[in-house]
Amino acid sequence: MTRRLALIAVTTVALAGAAAPAALAKASNDPKDANTVISIEGPSANMLLPGWVAVRKAGTRTVRDSQGQRVTISARSVLSQALRGTSENRIAMKWSWYPEFAAPWITSIGGIGAKGAEGWNFRVNSVYQSRAANRVNLVAGDRVTWYWGKEFATVLEIADPVYGKAPGAVVGPGPFTVTVNEVTSKNVRTPSAGATVTYGTATATTNAQGQAVFAPIAGISTLRVTKPGRIAATKPVCTLGAPECSS
Repeated sequence: MTRRLALIAVTTVALAGAAAPAALAKASNDPKDANTVISIEGPSANMLLPGWVAVRKAGTRTVRDSQGQRVTISARSVLSQALRGTSENRIAMKWSWYPEFAAPWITSIGGIGAKGAEGWNFRVNSVYQSRAANRVNLVAGDRVTWYWGKEFATVLEIADPVYGKAPGAVVGPGPFTVTVNEVTSKNVRTPSAGATVTYGTATATTNAQGQAVFAPIAGISTLRVTKPGRIAATKPVCTLGAPECSS
């Protein structure tokens, strides 16, 4: 077993080009909740666009794994967020608990399982986590990305445009700059030159500073960044004032 002990099997249709959402998800107004963001990147396509998931700021919850085994976990853990987020998005989820490790184990998402050294892992705010999903607790604004790949992979990060702590980005009426970073498992960030950025039907390649410029698309569209040997990144983008952008 690798150090990330957690299982979540998700059955969903991978989005061929990360289709645009109808609207940004609504955040919780409950003062006991912390609003966090979850997304899932498959081996070749985005499987769940970034969206709000509310987790309790404190306490525990008792859940059952796919074999019916009862487990008590932190209500604000990455595992708790994944369970809630996949359920809210109607994504089938299976997982198994290993008492000897006091942790879960991830085997497949969307019917895609491990292959050699590649399997399902997660990052929080693009940062590598050495602990299992039930042992990493979240605070408001944290972004969790589940991805298929090597545990110590380098991930792409859409650093700009960014809109507060919302799942997506909001841009004005004029051209906007996309800034892309690469983040290693040692949490070193550098500009990602030569990455392919797709926004709607437009495509551009990032320059030496990891940047590309686009004209805004009315309403809400999807921004996706890919590069060979890197884990892709996806983000919904809204134009300022579009009703779909309310979150």
